[in-house]
Amino acid sequence: MPTALSLPTFPVDANKVPDPMAERLSRIKYVISDTDNTMVSHGQALSTTDGTPSAELAQTLVDLRRAGVQVIPCTGRNRAMIREDARILGLPGWIGEMGGVLCLHEGSDAEWHYFTAQMPYDEDCGKTPHDLIMETGVVDRMLARWYDCLETYNDNNIGYQYREVTVALRGAVIEDEAQAMLDETGLPLYLADNGFVTRITGKTILPSFEGGRVEDVHTYHITPRGLDKGSATRRYVELMGWDPAEVLACGDSPADCAMAGEVGTFLLMRNGINNPKAQAALACAGNAFVSAQDSTDGFCQAMRTLLELKRQA
Repeated sequence: MPTALSLPTFPVDANKVPDPMAERLSRIKYVISDTDNTMVSHGQALSTTDGTPSAELAQTLVDLRRAGVQVIPCTGRNRAMIREDARILGLPGWIGEMGGVLCLHEGSDAEWHYFTAQMPYDEDCGKTPHDLIMETGVVDRMLARWYDCLETYNDNNIGYQYREVTVALRGAVIEDEAQAMLDETGLPLYLADNGFVTRITGKTILPSFEGGRVEDVHTYHITPRGLDKGSATRRYVELMGWDPAEVLACGDSPADCAMAGEVGTFLLMRNGINNPKAQAALACAGNAFVSAQDSTDGFCQAMRTLLELKRQA
């Protein structure tokens, strides 16, 4: 099992970067990034990692745009949520629902596609992939099995909580048992672990402490088998006609680490380095770095180095 020290730290001083690495990083034109606990902290774009009000992320995104670097958020969030995030932040496209919805570009002529990997799906069936998963009854069976430690979230089939491809859950399950339940549905489905949540606001059945703090709470997504952030990134890059060597992907969770093999460079946020699943996922990745700081601060610092390397090239 690799340790935190097995990944090099992403450079913080562009003037000290060896020439071969500087040339490689200066070629990056596209950044595909997870959102929560990577680009943003505390659920907001106008704060540092520790919650201090700051415009650093916004300014960093502006500077990337001026330099011609496109930033594409890749998240488990649904269309309604990530589309508005991208619109407000001026991002040209997005990847939602763990890769199940691919938006190549926004605007009046927006182009988007469902991506269901190994799960057969007829676009003319009148149902979403999410509908087909729910019709198997497996979600109800899982909620009954883990009745006191598992719940759906942002997945109520109405308004901004409407999901189209994946099913979103949070809590703690015996993952092998949950996967076995999915295997019995007749659909090729997979339980994806999208990392931990440390705070919950609003109604929940999960044990919480003062201020909504929670412990050992995972975010899960039931996805079509073969659909993950890695396969979605590969498909997105193909559809856009990009050179994978010119793509940097960022994230903090095991699910994010699936992107590493599909891009030229991968950045694991320092706050995710102690997750054993993330370490295992990157054990053989020769293109991975760890950020020098946690989440937003680490993301912005890495982007500043990237911009300086591009300026010097």
